[in-house]
Amino acid sequence: MKDSGKRNSKNSGVRAFLLDVDHLLENGKPVLRLWCKLPSGKNLVAYYRKYEPYFYVEPRNHSKADMEELTDRIRSLEAEGRRPTKVELTEKRYLGLPLKVLRIYAGNPTDIPKLRDLLKEWKDVKDEYEYGITYYRKFLIDRRLFPMDWIEIHGNPMTPEVLADEAMEASDIKPLSGNGAPHPVPSLRVLAFDLEMAEEKGEERIIMASFRDNSGLSRALTYKKVSHPHVEVVPDEKALLERFMEIVRERNPDIIAGYNSDRYDFLRLAERAESHKVHFHLGRDRKHLVFKKRMRVSSAQLTGRVHVDLYDFVDNILGSSLMTEVLSLDKVAKEILGEGKLKMRWKDMEKAWKAGSDIGKIAEYCMRDSELTLMLAEHLLPQISELCRITGQTLFDVSRMSYSQLVEWLYMREASLSGELSPNRPKYDEVRKRRLYPAYTGGYVHPPREGIHDNIALFDFQSLYPTITITHNVSPETLDCMCCKGEHAKEGGLKTEGDKSRLPSESTFKLRQGPENVRNMVPDDSGHWYCSEHEGFIPRIIKDLMERRNAIKKDMKKLRPGSPKYKALQNRQYGLKILANASYGYYAYAGSRWYSRVCAQSITAWGRYYIKLIIDLAQKMGYDVIYGDTDSLFLKVKGVSDAERFLDKANETLPGIMELEFRDLYHSGIFVSTKTGQAAKKRYALIDSEGKITIRGFEKVRRDWSNIAKDTQEAVLLAVLKDHSPEKAAQIVRNTIDDLQNSRVEMDDLIIYSQITRPLSQYHQLGPHVLAAKKAVERGRPIGEGSTISFIITKGAAGSSISERAEPAEDARNYDPEYYIHNQVIPAALRVLSGLGYTEEDLLSGEKPTREQKGLHDFLGKG
Repeated sequence: MKDSGKRNSKNSGVRAFLLDVDHLLENGKPVLRLWCKLPSGKNLVAYYRKYEPYFYVEPRNHSKADMEELTDRIRSLEAEGRRPTKVELTEKRYLGLPLKVLRIYAGNPTDIPKLRDLLKEWKDVKDEYEYGITYYRKFLIDRRLFPMDWIEIHGNPMTPEVLADEAMEASDIKPLSGNGAPHPVPSLRVLAFDLEMAEEKGEERIIMASFRDNSGLSRALTYKKVSHPHVEVVPDEKALLERFMEIVRERNPDIIAGYNSDRYDFLRLAERAESHKVHFHLGRDRKHLVFKKRMRVSSAQLTGRVHVDLYDFVDNILGSSLMTEVLSLDKVAKEILGEGKLKMRWKDMEKAWKAGSDIGKIAEYCMRDSELTLMLAEHLLPQISELCRITGQTLFDVSRMSYSQLVEWLYMREASLSGELSPNRPKYDEVRKRRLYPAYTGGYVHPPREGIHDNIALFDFQSLYPTITITHNVSPETLDCMCCKGEHAKEGGLKTEGDKSRLPSESTFKLRQGPENVRNMVPDDSGHWYCSEHEGFIPRIIKDLMERRNAIKKDMKKLRPGSPKYKALQNRQYGLKILANASYGYYAYAGSRWYSRVCAQSITAWGRYYIKLIIDLAQKMGYDVIYGDTDSLFLKVKGVSDAERFLDKANETLPGIMELEFRDLYHSGIFVSTKTGQAAKKRYALIDSEGKITIRGFEKVRRDWSNIAKDTQEAVLLAVLKDHSPEKAAQIVRNTIDDLQNSRVEMDDLIIYSQITRPLSQYHQLGPHVLAAKKAVERGRPIGEGSTISFIITKGAAGSSISERAEPAEDARNYDPEYYIHNQVIPAALRVLSGLGYTEEDLLSGEKPTREQKGLHDFLGKG
């Protein structure tokens, strides 16, 4: 790299917004590259050469002589002709205990695993640590740098050798987090794109690409003639690929956003570029598109620009909170943005393309997809960026992380700050062993009282498992601590070999408010306890997350909802919330570094204890308990003041920071039974005073049921809850059956969605979704692992199975009314109406039930 000659004698610092980090090798030495945005809006790349890769070794013997001998031997160790650059003795902590270790430095990050592989065979080496952490990630952790936040770079300007406005040779890099951002977040250039494919001459080709960015670009590329103000016509597919790259260079985006672009768009771009021998590059270093392997999916990585696949974030993080279970661009955009895709069937698109007609319509369809992707990016990127600022990981990585991965990287950063060694990632055999453990008891379910009830108060524990973790100091290093052993043995809580009768007495858990009064024996027969003297590593982290979130929520109350400051705080508190709530699941995650089945079991044991405690309190106070599940409680109350009276009493009973919240008062609700007659877990519907309905566990919120079934069920629930009229509900079902029999139902309302969870060749049982997917593939449509297939059950040939009659939705020309009546509409309706005495025959015959049944007055739960 060339020096531009513009050296600053004072070596003054430059404030920069850190977008991404990577590294390259120059003469076998690592050089970190920090891709940044300056307050002026220009791009900066900073090169940093002073960070040495390292890992730790724990000696088996700790005498001075043994340590010195081991140190000398390691210094002379060679991996492919290269020796460690430095070996030094240091003190760390491991799961709370002090530990003397050797820190071993190498000149090249690739030497770390090689040196570790040699050392792990040495008899005087007990263990090795932190050898598998990626070089740039370890740099971010050690230097306390947070991507998507401000840093200060000291150094000298250089001549850029990549597509950047400015370059620096950095001598020092410091975080600016915590001192208040010196400038507002810079305006980042975001470009969204989408592709359309079609078959030509026996192969799938890219027939169109569309772009939308946050500075006004709206354009599509194609190679068939079309008159459209936003469509640019190129000679052929090869020219389309080349023009694609030119547009990226011209617009110079900091972030390129796609939807399912890892699994589809970038793979297609790479395949077609290879077919045409096009050097396809979108990064700032002009190098080939790189795919970074992440579990089963390869992620497209662009140097100097951040590729964000929004589907990954939706699938990993947002999916569980969305009503839709179909995570297509259309469904997700409709729920989050209130807008969806343009309607155009793939078969119609293929037909129009082959005929050379309606190309403008295809362009509108394609550009709408990139527009929705940009809108989603503008909505979701602030949330993802906040997770970067909390976990300290890059936007590229965070946008693809699961809950467990986010928690893990937060813990690893906090471990470094605390002088703790991060435990190693478990090996394959250990993960498999953990997965074979039998399931342990989860949350407590108080069986619901079947029927319709009015005046229902819903209470929730505020962050039940995180507050239990903090209140009872649940952490691997505080488990069965020696400092509290005598105390618990004295109380009879310590279970010794052969002693099956000494369980914690109920009096042990009559807890008073305040952490200092909490007894930490687990309320089950395990005999485990947690330290009452020393705060655990993980409880401390979760406590910090919750305190920061509560402080932010207080600040939000002073702001106008919807203001920029309010939105920024909303995103930050959301990131803190999901990390705190994911902490329990991380204990039980088989691939966890801080795995502890006992900790996870202890948390659920306390969860069962406290929900039972609150239920018992409610019953003693004379309340009718309708249902309780894990962290939720439904009570019949006289009104809001009555609910608040119970709330105050409950919170006087709970220890530590645990707290019950009054969520809402519902006008009425229905709880139903399973087919076996047992009360159903999490299957209920509630309606509030404004007529808004909340549904849990019914087909209405499941993707494997058609809209005709789900909409009918919702109408049935409204008739029962709002009008208290089971006969009106039954008549709704009869009307739907009549519409089905007389072909008055739109085909779109008959679509069933299902996800393809593995390669089609690996399916042994060929269900309807599998055969529909295979038909789509045979007809030239890309359906792979992770895709959602939409299909309709058609009339088909006589004697054919339901699976054989499953057709991709875009190909279906008719439907089988008998299938939808007997397999969709009636089963969905009977989830509600069977408890009112209705059967399938009643709904088909049009008669009221004549058999013995519960009348509506009895079903209202009056007794």
